[in-house]
Amino acid sequence: MKLLTKTTLYFITLSLLVFFIGGIGLYKIMQNLIEKEVNAELTNRIHFIFNEFSKTDTIQNVHFISTEPIEIKQVSTPNSLSHFQLQDTVLFNKTRNSYMPYRRLSTVIKSGSDYYRIRIYKSLITSNFLIEKVAMVIMLMLLLYLALTYFLNRYILGKVWADFFGTLKIMQDFSLENPRQEALSSSEVIEFNELNHVLNKMTDKLIHDYKGVKEFTGNLFHEVQTPLSIIKNKTELLFQELKDEKQYKLAGSIYSATTRLTDIVRSLGLLARIDKNQFSRKEPIDFSRLITNSLDNYQAMIESKKLELEKQIQPQPTIVMDPSLAEILVNNLIKNAVRHNIEGGFLHILLDEKGLEISNSGNNPNVPTEELFQQFTQASGEGFMGIGLAIVKKIATHYHFKITYDYIESVHRIHLYF
Repeated sequence: MKLLTKTTLYFITLSLLVFFIGGIGLYKIMQNLIEKEVNAELTNRIHFIFNEFSKTDTIQNVHFISTEPIEIKQVSTPNSLSHFQLQDTVLFNKTRNSYMPYRRLSTVIKSGSDYYRIRIYKSLITSNFLIEKVAMVIMLMLLLYLALTYFLNRYILGKVWADFFGTLKIMQDFSLENPRQEALSSSEVIEFNELNHVLNKMTDKLIHDYKGVKEFTGNLFHEVQTPLSIIKNKTELLFQELKDEKQYKLAGSIYSATTRLTDIVRSLGLLARIDKNQFSRKEPIDFSRLITNSLDNYQAMIESKKLELEKQIQPQPTIVMDPSLAEILVNNLIKNAVRHNIEGGFLHILLDEKGLEISNSGNNPNVPTEELFQQFTQASGEGFMGIGLAIVKKIATHYHFKITYDYIESVHRIHLYF
């Protein structure tokens, strides 16, 4: 939800709550005032009747002049003389041909030896009509207020937050790959100026640090290759001169470590190049051919581990990507499945229009499978796994492929969804 929308919704919700509570309060106050006014009028009328009765001392001689209904009925036993009873009721209105609300005052008076119950009424039609009209006016004012509040609030807040959104747009377009030093505009709001000042300092530091790291990594990858190549070449020459078996094994350890270090440097450089989007070629890739070539390369290792190989290659979609990355992707997946397999295990490969699935036997890594996509993950019994799967994950993310890794019932299963 956008900031302006959220702020406006909070404001409107609070306004609705205030108007709702205020409306109920106003309704109750008006209802109470009208009820008091009606009660006072009924009381005045009954006192007028008492005054008329006291002059004549008989109910028959009292003259009633009233536009409201009045009932006089003789009763045998009075409940309470001169006791006023007020209550709401309804009477049939012949003009409107329906029952209408009234306020009634009842009392009992004595005329000679007889008792009479007097009921006088006051219509509440006008009062209720007044309350309805006031409620309607309040509702219309509320709707008008909310409409004006919504549009004015968005307009005013849009003006106030314009500098913030301008800064946000600049920061969204900012990229370390192409760092453009676009100046953040000044604002009349002090807080926004402080924000722009902090962001300017932060982006300057980011650009400076990024350039330093980029230059350092570039020089590192370039400079390390030469001494590693020299070490490998000297070690190969040393193999030809050594006669002692112990020295030969030591030289072999040096050569293996140098080869592994060379691969690590090359892989880190590959990850950096992928991050920099330096693989721009796009060609239709035949994954079945890549799988066949990769299996040929690891055929000796497959045979040495006596792995049961099963392939299911079905019609597949044409995947457009960089050929080098496609080859690296397939090679790393198959190398991982063969290298970390067990002797006498199996390797199953399924390729269809949905994706590539590689299943193989293997030991329990004893770590969450998602962590195996991280660099230099240490699996149980395997030591550090290297960065082969990290490169696979990076390539999959680069091309928006989905990749999953499951380990269920001693079976490793990697599924790459195109």
